[in-house]
Amino acid sequence: MSHYIEIKTLKNLYPYQARKIIKTGTVKGVVTTGTISADAKRLFDEAGIIWIEKIPEKMFRESTQ
Repeated sequence: MSHYIEIKTLKNLYPYQARKIIKTGTVKGVVTTGTISADAKRLFDEAGIIWIEKIPEKMFRESTQ
């Protein structure tokens, strides 16, 4: 099974969204330009999913391919 990093450009990431991500069983990390709620962070931590929040959008570039 392949594993992925999920990139979200949401203002806020909440537990219901975290549960959907966890349920896929393929996500190993979550990166977001917004914030992750404390409960969502706890869910990710319990699932062994690393997370990073508040990444500036300018850090992402469109693919040239």
